[in-house]
Amino acid sequence: MRGRDLFRLAAGNLRENPLRTALCAFSVAVGTGALLIIAAIGLFGQTQLQSALRTIGVSGLTVSLENRGAGTPLSAELADTLEQSVAGIDSIMPIKAKTGSVRAGHTTENAVFLGADERLGEVIQFEVLAGSLLTARQADTAQAVAVVGDELAQALYGRTNITGRQIRLRLDGRDEYFTVCGVVKAQTGALGNALSSLAPHLVYIPYTCLASLQENADQVFVQCAASADLSTVSGQIEKYLSGYAQVDGTVRVQNMTGMVETVEQLAQLCVLLFLAVGAITLAVALIGVLCSMLAATYEKTGEIGILLAIGAQPRDIRRLFLLQSGLLCALGGLCGLAVAGGALYWGASILPDWRISAGLLLLSVICGTVAGLLPAVCAARLDPVDAMRN
Repeated sequence: MRGRDLFRLAAGNLRENPLRTALCAFSVAVGTGALLIIAAIGLFGQTQLQSALRTIGVSGLTVSLENRGAGTPLSAELADTLEQSVAGIDSIMPIKAKTGSVRAGHTTENAVFLGADERLGEVIQFEVLAGSLLTARQADTAQAVAVVGDELAQALYGRTNITGRQIRLRLDGRDEYFTVCGVVKAQTGALGNALSSLAPHLVYIPYTCLASLQENADQVFVQCAASADLSTVSGQIEKYLSGYAQVDGTVRVQNMTGMVETVEQLAQLCVLLFLAVGAITLAVALIGVLCSMLAATYEKTGEIGILLAIGAQPRDIRRLFLLQSGLLCALGGLCGLAVAGGALYWGASILPDWRISAGLLLLSVICGTVAGLLPAVCAARLDPVDAMRN
């Protein structure tokens, strides 16, 4: 039989029982649409998470001291010595943190002040929007300069570029005026509302404006060389600080790069789990297609016998039922993708990649064809005389 004849017969069989065809197509549409929504939202969320982690900008290792006693502190001077003593460290910077507020005009915002130096851009990845980060001269001479986020700049002055403007920082109960030297993409916005409610803004100022080089640092950020093994460097840092430096306390080294990779892997796993749920929905729909095609085989037994009697080959019968199940799933897949894509675009402003939609449509057609394989084989094996008699 010619392909055009097979297509005409398959389409006619679908039109003979519109209710069953509509129900089967609807089940396939639900499964295909669910897969598209899950895939689009999952990939969008994964992209947003990766963007948020890049915005935070912390990678490499962080070193802190817990249960500190009265002995040797984890100071900025010790951090500089650590950089020279441990192989594999590309850059290192101590961090001192204090909470307070920032005021400009009649606007006051809560903030966390982080003492840093000229290595700020080496250990934390920033997107500089205006001005520049701290320089070595500003850090060494404890100049009253600050690097702020764009959200804080908007809150204080209503615009992003506020370099050269003065802001009043309230630290330890006293007010000090600082000049903004740079504006970066805000980092706390990527962390969500939990941190924003406590300290919505981060302000970077010279380390010596918050503490002396001999005081204990809250954390030390370590950026390792590209060829260095982070686990090996982490062990060497713990060994050096606990042994040679004899710091008084428990040294804790965290692999921030590993934590970021773990979060990304968990996000991928969540997407796969949700896709598995959607795949189950599609599988249930295909079972319905299988049952529908088996029922069609039983109902069309007489017609199959006539086709075989007038010269149709068993392979033509197989192709007819495979084409019918494929058309049924293609119809359902197109409807499901159209409705799901429209809901995503108009409801969540997410435009799925056309390759995802095309892949899901192809998947539904292939799976539908596989679901129709058993009915097609059963129909092709019918004896023409017995089929016509039934």
